[in-house]
Amino acid sequence: MSYHIVATDDEAAIRKVLSIMLSRAGYEVSTCSQGSELLTLLSQRPVDLILLDIKMPKISGLDLLVQIKREWPQIPVIMVTAFGDLDTGIKAMRLGAADYLTKPVGQQQLLKTVDEVLHAPLPPSSAHAEQRLSMALSELDDVRAGTLEAFSETLAQKDSYTKEHSLRVRDLAVAIGRALHLKEERLNILAGGALLHDIGKIGISEEILNKPTTLTTAEYEVVKTHPEIGVRIASHLSLLEPFLPIITSHHERLDGTGYPHGLTCTEIPLEVRIISLADAFEAMTASRPYRDALPVELAIEELKANSGTQFDPDLVNLFIEEELFRL
Repeated sequence: MSYHIVATDDEAAIRKVLSIMLSRAGYEVSTCSQGSELLTLLSQRPVDLILLDIKMPKISGLDLLVQIKREWPQIPVIMVTAFGDLDTGIKAMRLGAADYLTKPVGQQQLLKTVDEVLHAPLPPSSAHAEQRLSMALSELDDVRAGTLEAFSETLAQKDSYTKEHSLRVRDLAVAIGRALHLKEERLNILAGGALLHDIGKIGISEEILNKPTTLTTAEYEVVKTHPEIGVRIASHLSLLEPFLPIITSHHERLDGTGYPHGLTCTEIPLEVRIISLADAFEAMTASRPYRDALPVELAIEELKANSGTQFDPDLVNLFIEEELFRL
């Protein structure tokens, strides 16, 4: 019997890889890039199994799952989730998902999971699936932590200040996140993003990074390329994807005069705005070869002076009212 499987993902490259792996195993495969396309296909022809990405454009994977279980309850759905998304993965299981896969999806695990779901005599145990999901995501978190440490150490070989700076930015950013009562997943993104925000400086010469005097205009233009260099480095690893907005946009300003893309307030994610504030405060209060550290009181006045233009005013107020500058 030839089974018809639908694989969904908004990235064409991932859809192609899934299609190739499943086709080689003898399955008939259709692919969809968004929810409306999937729903149209389901209404037109029989489908035996769906690989459903949780983070789909326009209609989320969870919303699609609810609709599929309501209109086509006989079709098993395997959710595809990224690392660190345990809460969403567990919710998907409780909404009727048959199993899950974590990105990046390996061929052996893909075919094993598909075969088990297609031939399962009974619906799989939700508790068992949740346990497997938790274990897999824990392993991916360990891999992520090791990767962050490796990048941090690599950068420290060129510029020891940058590593210490990133650790301090992490502590300040997480403290701001906790004061905002952000969930643990977003705090993890803040922590990882802080450690990686300057990773692009790996591509900047040591002569510029460690220059004991003020940079020239031309040298500063070179330094300003580090966000885009950082994105090129980190984008090779899918498990670092949640940190890319922080890496690329931590020098953007609310008034649109930042770099590299001149984003304005509504275009800058909250996590990026938090990192930007923590980054600037730490930089002002740390000594550099070409200048002394500013006293904390003067750094706070700088935050106030640039509130609403460079920094999110609500975050500046929170930072001061909660006395997070004392950390």
